[in-house]
Amino acid sequence: MKFIEHLGLAEKALIKEQIQNADKVLVGLGAGMALSAGLKPLPLDQRQSKENYWHFWRPYLEEQRFQQESNPVYDDLMTLLAGKDYFIIDANPDGMLYRSGVDLDRLYKVQGDLARAQCQKNCSHKVYPVRHSLQKLEQGKEKEICCPECGAPLVLNVYTDKDFCEAPYEKQKAAYFRFINSSDKERLVILEIGVGYTIPEMMRFPFEYIVQNHRNASLIRVNTLHPLCVEENKHKAICIACDAGTVLKTLVE
Repeated sequence: MKFIEHLGLAEKALIKEQIQNADKVLVGLGAGMALSAGLKPLPLDQRQSKENYWHFWRPYLEEQRFQQESNPVYDDLMTLLAGKDYFIIDANPDGMLYRSGVDLDRLYKVQGDLARAQCQKNCSHKVYPVRHSLQKLEQGKEKEICCPECGAPLVLNVYTDKDFCEAPYEKQKAAYFRFINSSDKERLVILEIGVGYTIPEMMRFPFEYIVQNHRNASLIRVNTLHPLCVEENKHKAICIACDAGTVLKTLVE
């Protein structure tokens, strides 16, 4: 394992060489990526009454989904991936990647999207545009936003429990697995950025498994808090204990 606490010229050259020589690059983005870009953590653990729910969330949605412009951290990532056969699995429900020119066919939003709403009970496996619902509140047409199918409250289409509506992401989930399966005879680099242990079964653990069982796979992990990999992958990993934005900026300079 190559453990890096500061990116010098030699470390930069090593990482860039791995990415440039890869046939495929699988990117996993966690909360550390969004934080590095200046986004605030979403208070998903705060319970709200159905009357106050959307009033509480409106400022977060405007700031972190609808009004954000392109961000240098995400722009640098897309610059780094230019010309590569890449796929991105993103655990952040914001829209930053959309503004940085990501190919939508190469993106899987594994924990949902703040621009979508769903039935709290996921009764029909349907999603609805959040902006349309907010407009009704602003115009005073409705005091609450309810599911048109069953009348239960509408909530954000963001993963919090078993009732998360995955329907809008099934196509990209399948594309994600096709990408991994098609790499079995190619050089695969997994670039994991800011992925911790909140829900490690979504990315962190599967990535370790892929690297361990894929003959030509290697791992580049960028994480200030949990940079190290498992013992079995030490010979195939570069672990970087630095801020995501700093790393990406250095790599594209």
